[in-house]
Formats: sequence, structure tokens, C-alpha cells
Amino acid sequence: MNPLKTLKSCFRPNQKEEISVEFLKNGGELLEDLIASFDGRHRIPIVSFSAKELKSRCLLKHVCVHISENGYLFKGCLGERPVLVKMFREELISHRQNNGAIRDIVITSQMSHLKNVLKLIGCCLEFKYAAMVYEDAGIELLSDLLYSNCNIFFPWKSRLKVAADIAYVIAYLHAAFPRPVIYNRELRTDKVIIDRFGVTKLFDFSNSVMLPPGEFQMKDVLLVDCINMDPEYAKSKTLNHKTDVYSIGLLLLILLAGQQSIWPHPVDEIVRISKCDTGFLQKDQLRHYVDQKITEEGGNEAEMQLQDFLDIAHRCIQVKGKDRPDMMTVAKALRKIEKSGHRS
Repeated sequence: MNPLKTLKSCFRPNQKEEISVEFLKNGGELLEDLIASFDGRHRIPIVSFSAKELKSRCLLKHVCVHISENGYLFKGCLGERPVLVKMFREELISHRQNNGAIRDIVITSQMSHLKNVLKLIGCCLEFKYAAMVYEDAGIELLSDLLYSNCNIFFPWKSRLKVAADIAYVIAYLHAAFPRPVIYNRELRTDKVIIDRFGVTKLFDFSNSVMLPPGEFQMKDVLLVDCINMDPEYAKSKTLNHKTDVYSIGLLLLILLAGQQSIWPHPVDEIVRISKCDTGFLQKDQLRHYVDQKITEEGGNEAEMQLQDFLDIAHRCIQVKGKDRPDMMTVAKALRKIEKSGHRS
């Protein structure tokens, strides 16, 4: 099949506009990744926007709602439709991260039917680094809810729901595709949106990695050696399902700790202690890092949920991957805790 014809039929740029070099390069990489990742059994339920269309209809009247380590998230409009546009900062992008932009489109496009993944409407392949266009579900970053200086309290039940929702998304990555996908590295709170209806939305799959056919782990190059990283992965550079389990364990602790004025932040301190020769924290020691506002909510039911939640977090952040549960076990356990609060 003619590659150019395939690109046109899949992404349908305006036939009157000349096809750019960037479109051919990014589109070729996108199709290659789609075919390799899903054995040719993939859907492309997204729209291709031109750079002119985004610039004239959306980016001229935009509001920047988030700045990440490699780009921006804008709120804008395409016609009457509010959208979020993710643009990458060229000066901060390496070749590996450019491939990450393509990987983000590939994975997100196959997961947008999930309630807890931010829906991808389309992309623009005509920029040097592909841009992504999401639905605007009414954005509130989890990081803002947890760390805001305003008198905003993110209640315990909401934190528990976020944990269960994200765990199920990661479990889906591990099990739903021909080749398991590892989300990879940090599950950060600025990659989670709470929409206007209180629904959790995960976005940014740019660091995700697909395991080779028939394999359960693979060697990978560290992008950034940060403190909040699976110590087994940091040492061996080997990725597997348990790498994500460690990350979800840290996210659980972050949800528990919230914003605290002590330094270093509780989760950073927990990870530091875990790497010391003295051994890892015991479960009862983790209670010292719980946001006081959670404990003040009170009640025997909340206390029992908190104990079970701490138990899961403790199991997830064991130093050795073999001592951690699998992601589906974590997701089911969290949902069970969440449902236990509805029986009273």
C-alpha cells in the first residue's frame, strides 16, 4: 500500500493544502507505532487538525492551564466546542520525547472510550512535534486540589475514588492489548484531571512502553533519575508490570499525605528511607504521614478504610517487585474499600 495514500485516508488533511514534511514524518511514525503496537488491529477514532486550523480557531484565544516539564496545556475553542490542546516546547524536547508524543497519541487513541481517560478528539501532525486535542471536561488538576494554597479540602472519599479509578486504567493497560503496556515511571498528580462531574481522568501516556511480544519485562533507558522511582527499576533499568505497581503505591501515599508544610515531603522521605540499609518503613509508621484533615473527618468506617488503604500502599512500595501485588489485585482491593463506605 502507498504510505502517502494511507496517511491521507487515515488522517484526511485538507485536500487543498499542501502536505508538509512534518505531517509526513509524524504521520509515518504514528502509523508505524499503531501497526507495531496493536498487530494491525487498531482504530483511529480521532480527527486530524491542520496547524492553520488550530492557530486561527483555537490558539489565538487560549488560556494556559498547565505548564509541564516539556510543554503546555491550553484551554481554547474549536468553533463552539471547548477543547484542551497539548503543545510541546521545542527547546525542551529530545528525540526520545518526540517519539513519546507519538506514543501518547497512539495509546490515548485506543483508550479514549474509557471513562477515566481524558478523551482525545484529534491531533495535529503539522507541527514539528505533534499536538494533541482533548475534550474540555472542565479541568481541575489533582495537584491543584491536593496542594492548593486556597482553603480547598479534597475529601477522603474523593481521594479513595481517584486511587481506584487510576488503578483500573493501569490494569487495563497491562491486560487489554496484544502487547502489555507499562505506564512507566511516575504517576504524577499533574497528569490527573478531576472533571466538573467529579470523574477522574488520566492523561499523558508519552512515557509508556510496550513490552516485546511474549515478554514480561524489558530493558529501558532512564529518562530522568528522580527520587520517586521504583528502586528496582532505577537499579536494573528493567521495566515490568511491578514498576507501575510501585508508582501506584506512591500515588496512594501522595493522596494520603496531601499538602503538608514539613520538608522533605512525606512521600520523598518514605522513598529515601526505603533505599537505606536500615530497611523499609513498617505499615504502622506510614500513619505518621497521613494528612491530618483526613483523620479529622473521623468515624469508625473511615478509620477501617484508612487501615486497609495503608496496607495496600505498603504492599505496593515493597523494594522488591516480587513482593508487590499485581495491578488488578490492587484495583479490586481499592474498589472494595471504596464500596465498603456505601453500605452504611
